[in-house]
Amino acid sequence: MSNSEASRAGERPTAGFITQALYGLGAVSSGIKMRALSAFLLLYYNQVLGLSPTSVSVVITVILVFDAICDPVVGHLSDRFRSPWGRRHPFMYLSAAPLAVGFFLLWNPPGGLADNVLLAWLFGCLLLIRVADTFFELPSAALAPELVEDYDGRTRIVNFRIFFRTIAGLLVTVLGLEVFMRERPDGSGGATESAGYFGFSLTMSLIMFAVILISAAATHRFIPFLRRPTPQGRSGGTFWADTRGILRNRSALVMLGVGGFQSVAAGAKTGLDLYFGLYFWELSQAQLSLMATLGAAGALCGALTVGLVSRKLGKRRGTITCYTLGLLNGVIPIALRLLDLMPRNGSDALFAILASEAFFLGLFYVMSAVMMNSMLADVVEDVAVGTGQRSEGLLFSADQFFTKAVSGLGVMVSGGVLSLIAFPRDAKPGAVDPTMIYGLGLLYLPTVIGMTLVAIGLLFLYKIDRKQHERNLAILHLNEADEGHVQPELVPITL
Repeated sequence: MSNSEASRAGERPTAGFITQALYGLGAVSSGIKMRALSAFLLLYYNQVLGLSPTSVSVVITVILVFDAICDPVVGHLSDRFRSPWGRRHPFMYLSAAPLAVGFFLLWNPPGGLADNVLLAWLFGCLLLIRVADTFFELPSAALAPELVEDYDGRTRIVNFRIFFRTIAGLLVTVLGLEVFMRERPDGSGGATESAGYFGFSLTMSLIMFAVILISAAATHRFIPFLRRPTPQGRSGGTFWADTRGILRNRSALVMLGVGGFQSVAAGAKTGLDLYFGLYFWELSQAQLSLMATLGAAGALCGALTVGLVSRKLGKRRGTITCYTLGLLNGVIPIALRLLDLMPRNGSDALFAILASEAFFLGLFYVMSAVMMNSMLADVVEDVAVGTGQRSEGLLFSADQFFTKAVSGLGVMVSGGVLSLIAFPRDAKPGAVDPTMIYGLGLLYLPTVIGMTLVAIGLLFLYKIDRKQHERNLAILHLNEADEGHVQPELVPITL
């Protein structure tokens, strides 16, 4: 039966493998944005354009405050929005062009700008990127609980999003360092010169534009079958009422807290990745690219095994295990270097250790992120049982804020660390004062360890397991049947 015939017959299409994969493909835009901003933004505006890391951090902080206000507003708006194309899709289609344009302009400011004007350019471009990203990522993430209700099925559909987002981030590193900003034999080129950023930004902008439209179109046929906003006058219906409903749910608060603390930890890591790679470990860009490729292999292994881990351990225990192993994997090499127990820089033994770390980083990151997002999706029904109102957009707005904070806090925390140790501009690998390198590691470790341990501790308070989720679904389906729930009539539109 065709999709149009299914619509007329009232039979909902199935979100199969291809649909879920194309839906998840949209997260490539987020992966590109997150990795580019966290890994290259501070390096570009500090080492290439000459702004102080403190100034860049101030701009990032202001943008994060704006995000904290904008995200829940857009989330609530997408929960309540009414149109022939449903609640989510108009926002998703609208986001593609502004996000691509803003990303391109960020890396291509006019030449000769004074520092204060350059900071204003940075602020304007980041503001456009953040708003446009919110318009896509929030409604797109909120679609997952509606497309798939099954406890294990949630893990599968979220897996596509996290996998594509992770691979896109690793692709940014490889293409950036080995194609667009490749070091030349004479020592010129590289990530600290401006020449490669034009081709890099143009290519990434076009990819972001394309994947957003593909992802939105892949789920367009589901519009007539998705839930509609609760009519005014029924339970809920206001921003503050929905917000109170979420804040009264313990599992929701746990997930928001975990997202916040883990974002600080992840942000500190990604924001300093290139500084650690180039200056702490003195790796070449070719070696960094190879490590990114190994990270992609680890991410693939994580995507293939996360379903098994989730079923065997449960989502909560699986996430705690992955967070713990990922923390040990990331901090042990740095701690050993501070204790002078690692092989010397430039040795094959050192690179073998760091390459293994990169593989397991991709593995543990994907598995923990998939299970975390699947747990957040399960909170949707738990909140709905207590409030009578589904608020996917508002709930996921907090998650999206924390996801974006990975790139934002990465620059902010990284800038603070670099300012504290007075890291020089135009620094050359191997020529930085060893006391600065030691200080970089010494400030980094307690930040990452402390924030990750708090996130792990909070996870023990999360209470939604398979039985609770199935109980929530049964209650909601019974309530809908008792109310004779009928979706408002919409005009089916096909692509």
